[in-house]
Order: sequence, then structure tokens, then C-alpha cells
Amino acid sequence: MAGADVENLVVTLAGRGWSRRRVARELGVSRNTVRTILERVGATREVGHSALPEPPATRGSMLDEHEDFVRQLLETYPTLSAVRVQEELENKGFEGGYTIVKELVRGLRPQPKKAPSRPQPTEPGEQGQQDWSPYTLDFTEAGRQTVRCFGLVLSWSRRQYLDFTEREDFHSFARQHVHALEHLGGVPREIVYDRQKVVVLGRECGRDLYNPRFLAFATHYGFRPRALPPRSPKLKAKVEKGFQRVEGHLLAGREFRDPAHLRQFTRWWLVKHSDERVHDATGERPIDRFERERETLLPLPAHPYDTAEVGYRVVDTYGFVPWETNAYSVPYGHVLDIVVVRATEGEIFVYGHDLALIARHERRPRGARTKAELPGHHPKKKRRDIDALEQRMASLGEVGALFAAGLARRQRCRGEHLARTLALQERYDLDDLVAALQRAVRYEAFDAATVTRILEQTATPRILPDDSERREEARRRLREVQTPTALRDMSVYARALRGHEQEE
Repeated sequence: MAGADVENLVVTLAGRGWSRRRVARELGVSRNTVRTILERVGATREVGHSALPEPPATRGSMLDEHEDFVRQLLETYPTLSAVRVQEELENKGFEGGYTIVKELVRGLRPQPKKAPSRPQPTEPGEQGQQDWSPYTLDFTEAGRQTVRCFGLVLSWSRRQYLDFTEREDFHSFARQHVHALEHLGGVPREIVYDRQKVVVLGRECGRDLYNPRFLAFATHYGFRPRALPPRSPKLKAKVEKGFQRVEGHLLAGREFRDPAHLRQFTRWWLVKHSDERVHDATGERPIDRFERERETLLPLPAHPYDTAEVGYRVVDTYGFVPWETNAYSVPYGHVLDIVVVRATEGEIFVYGHDLALIARHERRPRGARTKAELPGHHPKKKRRDIDALEQRMASLGEVGALFAAGLARRQRCRGEHLARTLALQERYDLDDLVAALQRAVRYEAFDAATVTRILEQTATPRILPDDSERREEARRRLREVQTPTALRDMSVYARALRGHEQEE
């Protein structure tokens, strides 16, 4: 049993009133372990925590780019062995071992379908259900956009929370949970989900493997997540019914200026319609049943879970930090520094290498492609500050000063060469850049293109710890330009061999 899973079980069982001795006996752990978990989680709930800084990303697998191909193979041939899968992968150029292929096949092989069971009645405070539903809307000012409706309903009272977001990633998912639980004023002991990756990563030995990041979130609030079997919508019919009201009443026949207007109206609709209407199944208003359910919900922690996005970025040569599609200014002295960005729903915080706050901005909308510049961050002149770039180059040591001096002698536009050379820190480790500069100085090759070629031949580009989004975008583009190669029939090789024998 994974550590995050044990923590979640300890917190949820203790929340039901179990003694530490009983929890320890049930889970097969020591009472000291139970006490340590409860004290640590309790401290986090009382004093809050921070998502800063983000831990380094784990290494990818050689099979990541082949996962879709293997999944299609297993869907077409459910009984295909891992050995045959490896043979097909080798035909596509895969050079890895059999063990990782076997593990991937075990995780992806379709499981036999199970007959869905009928939903069981639930007690007050026992269960909530969550789901997403996408809608493509024609906003009167923002134009056509696809928004995703987050829904969470209490199974007993049928009181629900709805909101609309642009994405369904972990941060949006966690933020919507925070808003939903605050709207409801408490936490059900269990929340039911479909098999979205943000909740459950897969199955191993017949058991679900829950996403550790989401388990940490659930542990902070004290509830137990439960992932449903595949294709079992009837087991979360209560939240599905809520989306029927979204389509038939909240959205139907109405116009909205933009997503912000839609979200504002939804908050009004929840109070004036969803809470007040008589529910078909219960015969009561959800708000009336909720008043009887309220006392059975788990209390909210003193501090909400920190749902900020945290990542590393390199300040460009103009003194801006990229985040999503926008750029945010920092003091010019931090040009080409690696900084930490913390993005909340409404603000962008930028921290230096010592985690001291150096800039704070209002967050711009995703896709706006704008630059946010604060007064005093940059010199009055709009072009690059060559003196600052030379000082930055000299900070790399004697070789940096020699390279800058060589540029001053050989290049008319030395500012451009300085900027392009220093910007290589975004792709390569600083030690590799210094080694490339030493080689360029040795051969008196004072230009940015030479340093770039040296790095391409001698160093491996690095990816900053949080750059999963850019990495996935690169993979997507690679898949788009790759030409699929069809497997040749063996008769082609037989004919070629016969022709070779006749020539001999």
C-alpha cells in the first residue's frame, strides 16, 4: 500500500471516530505511525502549506511515445502477448527491454466488463459525486469558446456546486474542489469519480493506483476518493442528472457576454434555482435537506489547500518571464536568472534563487499573448542594455569576460550576440555553456552561432523541472510530422532473397 494511500486511510478512518489503536490494527501499521500522520496532517490543516517550490519531475519512460500504439494494439487484439507487442514495437524502432513492455501491457490491457450495480442509498454526509461536462458556447463578445463545467453534488441532499473553467488539469480540478467545499461548508466522507488521470493513474494487481498529488489534496480535506469502474455512469447518476439541468435550464435560451459573465450567472443560479427547486427524486428542496445534512459533514481545515501552480523559468534578455502565453516583467538585474513562478487563479508571483519575492502581477488570461510590465523594472531605453549584458557575461568568470571583450572587437552588433549567447542558459546547464565559451575563446570564434553549434555537438539540452507542458507540446508536434510506416509483408523479403540467389 502506497504511503499517500495509507495517509488518506488513516485520516478518513480517524475522521469517522476510530481510535488510533483500531486504525493501526486495521491498516497493519504502528500506533506511532498513525499518530505521526494525524499530527502532520492536522498541522497542515491548521497552519496551511505552500506549493513552493515544486519537486523535480520524474524521468519519462522509453515507452511514453509508443503508449498510444500499444493501447490500440490491445484494443484490437485483447489477448496479444507482451512478447508479440515487443516485436511490433521493435519494428517501429524501439530498443528497450522486455520488462518495461510487459509492465505497460499489464497496465493497459482492457479488463473484462463488469455489469454495473445499481446505486445504493447513502446516508447524510457519506458521499459526494464529481464529474465534468464540456460545452461549446457562442459568447456575444468573446466569440465561440469551449468551456468545461465542473460539478459536485452531495448524494443525500442533492445540493450541488457548478462552475466553468477553461481546462481540466490538476490545478483547475483542485481549485474547483476548494470552491465547491467552501460553498457547501463541509466535506463528505467519500467523493466518487470517473477514471480521469488526475484522480487515478491506472491499475496494478487488480487495485486502483491513485494519483499521489490528488491523494495529498484529499488527505488535507479528510475525504476518501473512490474511482468507479470503466463505463459505469449509473454509479454517479446524481451528478449526471445535474448536468441535464445545466443544459436544459442554466444554458438553454440564454446569452452570455464571456466566460466571466457565465460564471457570475452560475453563482446566482445555484442559489436562486438549484437550491430552491423541489427535487424530483427526494420531493424536497436541496437546501432544506442540506440543513439536516450540514452537521454530518466533515469540517473544513483552517487553511485551504495551496492550489498554486509552481514552476521554474528563465528570465529573457529583455527582463520578462514567460508564463502560459503571456510575459511578466522582473527587475532588469535578474536578466537570464532562473526564477521560480507561483501562479494562483488571479496573480503571478516571481521569486529569485533565494525564494525572495521580486515581482507580483495580476494574472493575464490564457491566450492573451500580452506583456505585463511594472514601473521601475526596466531601463527607460527600450533596446537591450549592453552594459548589463556584458556584466552578466563577466559573471560567468574569466572566460565570460574574455568572450565579451572578443565580441566588442569583432562584432558590430555585440548586444545581439551577447543576448543570444546568454539565452542559451535556458536550454543548457551553466557548466556546459562555460565549457563551450572556453572552446570558442581558444579558437577566437567570437559569435553566438559558434557557441550554439558547440553546445549542440557536446551537450544535452535540459528541461526545467516543471516543463511537462512544453515537453508534451513537443511530443504532439513530433507526432504530427511523423509519417506512419506500414509493416511490409514477409513475401516482399522472400522475393528479394530469390532475386539475390538468381543473381549469384
